[in-house]
Amino acid sequence: MTLAGKNECGRWAFFLGGITLYALGLNLFLAPNNIAAGGVSGIATVLGSLLPVSVATVIFLINLPLLVASVFVRGWKFTKNTLVGSWVYTGLVYATAWLPVLTTNPVCAALFGGALYGAGMALLVLGNGSVGGTDLVIRLLVARFPSISVGKMALLVESGVIAFSMIAYRDIEVGLYAILAIYICAVFADKALRGFNQGNLCFIITGKDPGLVAAPLMEHIGCAVTRLDGYGMYSAAERGILLTAIRTSQTPRLKRLLSEVDAKAFVVVLPATEILGGKFQHLFLPGEKP
Repeated sequence: MTLAGKNECGRWAFFLGGITLYALGLNLFLAPNNIAAGGVSGIATVLGSLLPVSVATVIFLINLPLLVASVFVRGWKFTKNTLVGSWVYTGLVYATAWLPVLTTNPVCAALFGGALYGAGMALLVLGNGSVGGTDLVIRLLVARFPSISVGKMALLVESGVIAFSMIAYRDIEVGLYAILAIYICAVFADKALRGFNQGNLCFIITGKDPGLVAAPLMEHIGCAVTRLDGYGMYSAAERGILLTAIRTSQTPRLKRLLSEVDAKAFVVVLPATEILGGKFQHLFLPGEKP
């Protein structure tokens, strides 16, 4: 199989995996506990519990006019991928509706349902897919009201879904559980997309021999160190600049070693959202080997 074929297979694997996690999070945790965690699925959760119709049917009925509108507003090229995602998602919600509810504790449901939603969202992003829903609503509204940013529009739409659930159920707590689920979803999606290889980026400015300062760091911590040449404008002297990326747990040890080898070193420690390469995580594309 060619590299392009492998990448396409990988994209579809992420796409289908993300939709499956979405459906499981909805049917195993959120919908049975009346937690409308935003989106069309949230609206369907409310209507499905109040009307004699399944959640999957409501999702399909809401998405249908949105897809038709999308064809006229954004064109067929944009809509066709969302069309596939929304239909597959609806089918999987139908197919997993028979699964037993895993908990009736709304807090647990919000935590685990939000986690599955977040993992599913990350996989959909990696697979460049969409299940329609409020994602489609937001894009259509932004096209109609370009002065409002995507982030603000998303906040307005999701807040409206949560408010709708609180009014429909006449219960403020269901809205609070929904907010908790959305927060957990965002945290998991962020972690999955940015990676768990977070750490610190350290700049060490020293007046001593940079090699002598870097040696104990490489020996005792095992970190790679890059040397840059600098010039101190205040001291009017040459300075060695050492750059290294370490895990957060290694930062206290680095400070202790620096205090022993050069107590006068000027050190800047910056949080690094994700570190790739070297002893950290490798960057790879769907379908390729890491």
